[in-house]
Amino acid sequence: MPRPTDAQVTFERHPGSGPFHTICLPGLVPDGPIAFLRQRGVFARHGSVALATWPVVCFDLDAVIAGIEAELDAAALMQRPVVFAAMSFGGGVALELIRRRREAGRETPLAGLILISPLASTADLSPSLLRLLQPIMTADAGQGRDPFEALERGRAFFRMLAARAIDETPDPVGWLAPLKAWTPTAIAARHERELRDRVCATIESLPADGGMQRVLAMRALRGLPNGPLAECPALVLWGSKERHTLNMEGPANGRLCRPDLAFRVLPAGEIHWVWDEDGQPVPHASTLRHHTAFNLHLERFLGRIARTHVRARVGNLIPFRARTAG
Repeated sequence: MPRPTDAQVTFERHPGSGPFHTICLPGLVPDGPIAFLRQRGVFARHGSVALATWPVVCFDLDAVIAGIEAELDAAALMQRPVVFAAMSFGGGVALELIRRRREAGRETPLAGLILISPLASTADLSPSLLRLLQPIMTADAGQGRDPFEALERGRAFFRMLAARAIDETPDPVGWLAPLKAWTPTAIAARHERELRDRVCATIESLPADGGMQRVLAMRALRGLPNGPLAECPALVLWGSKERHTLNMEGPANGRLCRPDLAFRVLPAGEIHWVWDEDGQPVPHASTLRHHTAFNLHLERFLGRIARTHVRARVGNLIPFRARTAG
């Protein structure tokens, strides 16, 4: 039977000027159009972009993975090489999708894999975040408190994260305030507040059932296999201040944050810790507030694999031209 439409992942698609089709998978909140708002231009310079929005009313991991695979198949029909760009919870979904396909004997045809602060399993959560989310999981199993009460505490936590993820600049005061309100700094501050309000509105509009199911889906993420997972070029970006959100000694994080261990899973991978341009630490998946720092790595990586892709295509054409000339 077909899956109900409210259980399916949806994509906001944008054209681009390069060879790739980048599928962007966000964290728990906010969804792709906001989470990747300040990376979309970078991706579009290297091809088309598909920004995922998770199901709102309910969340079934099997249905979500099937929807992402459909987007993969559509890109293959257009002969566009796919790049996965996934952050936080979306990184865990991407890893689970690739792992399932490999276990079924199906390779995932990727031109590149980008993981931003990936959350591969609940065992990789920081102790403080795990304490917050554990009541939701145990209550769902019939233990402890009402899961919806625990979810509301989680919603408050996500609101706090949203406020931290975006620059806070106070409104101008004093008799020059009307003039200062139209300075570039004040205009930028208004845009930041509008963005923060959009993120908070998204969190508030998430139904309790849908939000709880997103959290519970983390239990189905199995982390990393023991052997290689993806041979394509891979980029793993960690915020330099991850420990408030993730346990960097966790079973997956402990490997993916160390190049000498990560290469066993991602043989063509590179690992970077992201600091802001003024040397300040960067929190978990802070792609809105610290977009300049993240985009520097993304542009460099995408530019390199795009050049490799062009060289490979030219190399494939040369023998053909030599045969036709002969």
